[in-house]
Amino acid sequence: MLAAGGSRRLGFPKQLLRRRARPLLAHALNAARGALPRSSLIVVLGAQAQRLRLVVRRAAPKALVVYNARWASGLASSLHAGLDAVPARTAAILVTLVDQPNVDRGALIRLLTAWRRRPGGAAAALYAGHPGVPAVLPRRYWRAIRELRGDAGARTLLRSAVVTTVRMPEAELDIDTAADAATLDRYSVLVAQLTQPVAPLA
Repeated sequence: MLAAGGSRRLGFPKQLLRRRARPLLAHALNAARGALPRSSLIVVLGAQAQRLRLVVRRAAPKALVVYNARWASGLASSLHAGLDAVPARTAAILVTLVDQPNVDRGALIRLLTAWRRRPGGAAAALYAGHPGVPAVLPRRYWRAIRELRGDAGARTLLRSAVVTTVRMPEAELDIDTAADAATLDRYSVLVAQLTQPVAPLA
């Protein structure tokens, strides 16, 4: 889980933005733990690391916290820091972000289920017409991850990878500005309507 950013455009740590009285970081941790309860959970922190570490300790006490001292250089450095902490025998990693508040356990399970059908390739959420994070990246892609620089993240890699996509409207909202934060509850209602099963015609 990548949670190291400085939230420059928002003006305060997006990881601590509250929704239903809980920080977004706690929501993201719960989603990841629910989808992969037996897997290692690695949380990459950078800006405001001390404050965020307390949230991690409460929401996911068994998570491994990795500090990215180069967080200001961009997203790629956080991917590198997280990858460096992955256990040796890991076959694939699930990359998630803290600022996609509508991505829940169910969305991640859909993604993982799709990847397990074709574990040789990557699997990624499909929203806004393009594949992006959350994404499952098998070991064959890790060298390419290490070559990323600056703000290039998994989405850059997914443009040229063999990808199984999963429609995920929940992932379209990411919190970067105060205007984004203001849409949280309204967008959640819309996503719930889009993802509810359609009743059969009588």
